[in-house]
Amino acid sequence: MAIYGKHTDEKWQKIWEDSGVFKFREDKDKEKLYVLEMFSYPSGSKLHAGHWFNYGPTDSWARMKKMQGYNVFQPMGFDAFGLPAENYAIKTGIHPMDSTLKNIETMEVQLKAMGA
Repeated sequence: MAIYGKHTDEKWQKIWEDSGVFKFREDKDKEKLYVLEMFSYPSGSKLHAGHWFNYGPTDSWARMKKMQGYNVFQPMGFDAFGLPAENYAIKTGIHPMDSTLKNIETMEVQLKAMGA
């Protein structure tokens, strides 16, 4: 059996990116389905295992519905308002806008790497 390597991830990430498989394409002939996971708070520098408990089941279900022929709209965003982001900024000494934008950028890279 082949040994797992990072190149396997990179190979499939490139295929997903090139094919645009995750891009929403409106198709009036298919039944519409709107799927919304709870948005992450960018009040930490990275996503953690708990985020995957939120995203995994919903994302798997949405992908199944897409394979069943539904026109699935599944937006992704971040809940950047409120006290958690402010507290993180105070704790790290970084301006709230700067820390929030940096954390969102990091989380987007993580989500893309796992195929979300």
